[in-house]
Amino acid sequence: MQQCCVLANMFIPSAKNNHMTFKTYKKLLPGAAGIFMLLLTFSSCKKDAAVVPEEISLSLPSTLSVVYGEVTDLPLPAELTGQADLTFKIEFNETENIQIGSGVKLYDKLARAVTVDKQQGKIHIDSRLVYPNGAVSSINGNTLPESYKVTVVASSSQGTITGRQTMALRVNPAQARIKDLKETGGIPFAYVLYSDKGAVFELEAPAISTEGTTWYLPAVADANSVVAITGAQIRFSANAGDTKKQAEQTYNLEPALQKDGFTVAATKLRVVFIPQIKFFYGTYYPEYDLTLIFNLLHIALSNGYLSAKPVLYPERYKSTFRISSIAKDGVAYDNSQGIFEIESTTGAVRVKQNSSLTAGQYKLIITALTTTGLEFTTDLTLAMEGE
Repeated sequence: MQQCCVLANMFIPSAKNNHMTFKTYKKLLPGAAGIFMLLLTFSSCKKDAAVVPEEISLSLPSTLSVVYGEVTDLPLPAELTGQADLTFKIEFNETENIQIGSGVKLYDKLARAVTVDKQQGKIHIDSRLVYPNGAVSSINGNTLPESYKVTVVASSSQGTITGRQTMALRVNPAQARIKDLKETGGIPFAYVLYSDKGAVFELEAPAISTEGTTWYLPAVADANSVVAITGAQIRFSANAGDTKKQAEQTYNLEPALQKDGFTVAATKLRVVFIPQIKFFYGTYYPEYDLTLIFNLLHIALSNGYLSAKPVLYPERYKSTFRISSIAKDGVAYDNSQGIFEIESTTGAVRVKQNSSLTAGQYKLIITALTTTGLEFTTDLTLAMEGE
């Protein structure tokens, strides 16, 4: 503005010094006003000509999903990391900064878990330093957000280049499992026979470090007094299930591995307690719990023979039967000719009429596979004598 006044004075001489009349000033004023407006326009053009910051793309995914325990690197564009004047920083302003523990908030964890390394040209994500999303703290009841909003900001010291991109980071819980329990694609389950020992299941999370973690078992309806978790073991007491140990009893558990009260790995477990299964050749009277075993039978040599069906009680667990081995007088017998057979659905043993067998005791080991997947064995000895 001072510049404008000086220029104006250059074109409007002082009336005192030059003895100009009012009429002369009146004639000069329109020209001076035009020059003043010209100067204002020039000043405005200078402002409009200011450098507009260049918006750059960081080429990051809009969403990223990882499993707890994974370490991931996201590359930054090489043409950006090579610019010495360009700096990067990470913000979490769009994520609620909830309380994690005493004196620790979520931003503290995220700042360690998500970092930028310009020298190596990457965003480094270590999911082990944060927690799976949506987890609820078993300590203070706080719930983690459904995703972590990570904003990467790039800028130059002169303000000529800027870039900003927000990415939704989703951390999913790792998979825990029951040691030595077969995975079938559904909920892991196990059948347990009633006994005076109860049952024990070992937990593991092989894909992640368990340092600083504890195993946790949410309350189980009608089971809090019979099941507990100790270290990495789920333990059922001897009085679990039916008090008379006759009826089936099912327990559905959801054990979890926790860190700072948040679940980092989880699994499910279904345990079914079932009555002791009786399997033998003979007769069983359940109303009296009376067992009569007939596992030594005398039959004529060379004649065909079909045994009675074995007892498998409770019958609802009956599935299939097979011959596991045969021995004659304590020596393994080669049954390649198929003289000894078993009806797979009933368990009845058949001896084909033949002329190759010799007198002696033939001991068969029979295996029953139940509907629960449990296997049981019993023996049947056929003492063959000449006619």
